[in-house]
Amino acid sequence: MKHQLFLAVFILQGIFSLAIAQQHYQLNGIVITAKGSIPVPYAHVRIPARGMGVISNEVGAFTLNYPASYAKDSLKVSCLGFKTYTIALSKVQQEDTLRIYLKPEVLELAEMIIKPHSDSGRMILREALKRLKKNYPTKMHQLNAFYREKVQSRDDYGYTRLMEGMVDIQDWGIDANPDRMRIRVNEFRKSNDLAKQSLGIRAFSLLFSKRNNLYSILTQDPVRIHAHNVRRVDNVRGIDLVGNSRRYWLGEILKGSTSSVRLVDMTSYDGELVYHIKFRILGFYGALYINSKDYGIHHIDFYEAVDHDEILSYLKIDTNRLSEQRRMSFREGRKTTETFYHDGKFSSKLNATYQKIAGKYYLSHIEWMTFGNLRQSKVHEGKITHSYNFCSLMVNEVLTNKKEMEKVKPRQTLSRQEETNGIRKQYNERFWRNYNVLLATPLENKVIRDLTFEESLEQQFKKNQ
Repeated sequence: MKHQLFLAVFILQGIFSLAIAQQHYQLNGIVITAKGSIPVPYAHVRIPARGMGVISNEVGAFTLNYPASYAKDSLKVSCLGFKTYTIALSKVQQEDTLRIYLKPEVLELAEMIIKPHSDSGRMILREALKRLKKNYPTKMHQLNAFYREKVQSRDDYGYTRLMEGMVDIQDWGIDANPDRMRIRVNEFRKSNDLAKQSLGIRAFSLLFSKRNNLYSILTQDPVRIHAHNVRRVDNVRGIDLVGNSRRYWLGEILKGSTSSVRLVDMTSYDGELVYHIKFRILGFYGALYINSKDYGIHHIDFYEAVDHDEILSYLKIDTNRLSEQRRMSFREGRKTTETFYHDGKFSSKLNATYQKIAGKYYLSHIEWMTFGNLRQSKVHEGKITHSYNFCSLMVNEVLTNKKEMEKVKPRQTLSRQEETNGIRKQYNERFWRNYNVLLATPLENKVIRDLTFEESLEQQFKKNQ
């Protein structure tokens, strides 16, 4: 009898321990400024000891789900230009909505005197590029990430498709061949497609240009492009035209008289000074944030916008000496190009953020907008329209210890030949309720409104599994 009682107690203890191990907490919060309560977008909200975290959205909101076993760890919130905020998770577990107030960080510049120099920005970027292999991972690691892809019509900016997934990315480092990268799609859901590709474009895509945007967004990472140096070069009057990778190749910013690289000011991150550099090159402009201590790149912004006056100047074309017909052609060309700009600003953009873990900078968040294919709108009675594709990837967890990884096996690997909208997974409603999803941006209400004129997103997710 005593033996049976002991066995029963032992079993109950095991069940209780297992229940604790499987229990998860959900922390909802908003990151705002201490003065004025202004939302702080894209702040890193993470549990440093576990390599787990999320990023606040454009209105500063975030949701973090974590195992109960992490309850004794600390929560750390960091953002460029602000003091790092740290608090014990045990102190915030009962909060309905945690409000995190960040204070601006003003650092003494006595030890960092920058002499005015026209090449300061160029020199800093050159040093950062020299140190890429030292600052970024060159060994196998695994990223657990949330992927979101939205398709938007060019004509009225109405959303026509939404796809979301939880993926594991097995990566061999920034200098490894991108073809070695493996992606496992663990969960996936998608809405109805309200603007399907026209038959001709679909046939062309099947034959010549199948593209999986999950792989594409990773290969657009400017750090990876420069480190691996994969590009095709066709030299035209001194400009390297290199397909997609040319768009975000950091090395091209340093080349020749066609680029401008300026150190405009300094900010801070996690108590360290950060250089803020702005650049412009033929057809592109953007910004870089580079750590002044180790020259690691914290953040990159790339925007593609053709400046016709700049191009004419570079080609040494004086429009006053052209015929009226040629001048009219240039004006029409300018007008046609600008019709492809999103909101009149740019035709493509890329924003990439990196987080430092154990001395290495890992990809944390990347967002890529590119001009899409011709599509036939279901909303506008079959009208043919161009589209914009918005793809974003938010890393929730970085694993560097091989023993902690669930490696991506070849049979689990997402095919590069399978388009993103062709992925099919059973819709796991319970999973999506608890997942660390990048919360709705201010446009999210518009996304829902545009996509649900026939039926709810929940119904669409179930139908498209």
